[in-house]
Amino acid sequence: MNSTKNSIDFKTDIINYLSGYRVVKKGEIIKEFLSRYPRGYSKRTIERRLKDFEKDGIIEIIDAKQVKKYGVNESDHRVKYIILKEHAEIKKHIDSVFEFFDCGDSEDKMAALAEMKTYNDCYVLNALQLDILAKNLTENDIELSSQIFLTIFNHIFYKKIQPSDTNAFIKKLRLILKSIPSQPHTALRKNIILLLSMYNDKTVVEQLIKDATSMDNISDVKEIYDIVYAARIIEESRTELFNLERELKKKGKEKNAEIISQIRQQAKRNIISLNVSKEVLFNWVELKNGDFK
Repeated sequence: MNSTKNSIDFKTDIINYLSGYRVVKKGEIIKEFLSRYPRGYSKRTIERRLKDFEKDGIIEIIDAKQVKKYGVNESDHRVKYIILKEHAEIKKHIDSVFEFFDCGDSEDKMAALAEMKTYNDCYVLNALQLDILAKNLTENDIELSSQIFLTIFNHIFYKKIQPSDTNAFIKKLRLILKSIPSQPHTALRKNIILLLSMYNDKTVVEQLIKDATSMDNISDVKEIYDIVYAARIIEESRTELFNLERELKKKGKEKNAEIISQIRQQAKRNIISLNVSKEVLFNWVELKNGDFK
């Protein structure tokens, strides 16, 4: 009886554990469950149970080459990974839906994005797929671009996967940013500026200067530039922003000049208090060297 109960508990625990992840190294699962079941389960026993689960269609055991489509770059070809069979099937479904970004119209792409959102917790796109999404960003369809950007944004921030061609992606971000008004796409502007800030891209300062000179009151967008990720590029642009303050005051835009000063002061505080550096900001992402101009 106890043996049967332990067997059921083990199976349930494996499923619950894998449900919280996309793919997990086989060795990590064995280590985890040796600690959970110190009595009655050896490494050999767990390996045998995993093999049984694979035969029963509960899990899939995949190799280093196969795991790449889940956004994992494994250099050791001996390593095996495990994924729930259900999640693997969902990934196949999403990959088939994803084909609309190569050949579909705007409605097809919006439908594909909605379907991808439905299964957001069960799959990942790989870096090359994110490149394809980035190519679909267009200033001619801001609503579509907004949804595409959100998908890429979530992968970069929460799934720790970014497009492989960061140069092309950044150029697209610049293009979209320049084409959208401050309203009604405040959230889109904010998130694009956030990402460009993380790439330490000069466009952030260029947009700040544009906002300060073209808007009567930039207090509504101040918080966009107060983010910690923008601190470095804003502080590095001290000369341009000092001159901007002077010019704004001469043109009677004292309020905007004061807000620029506040943004600069906030950037300095962020750097000092949090010891912000490019290495810290990008500790989760490998940026490729390249000309982002």
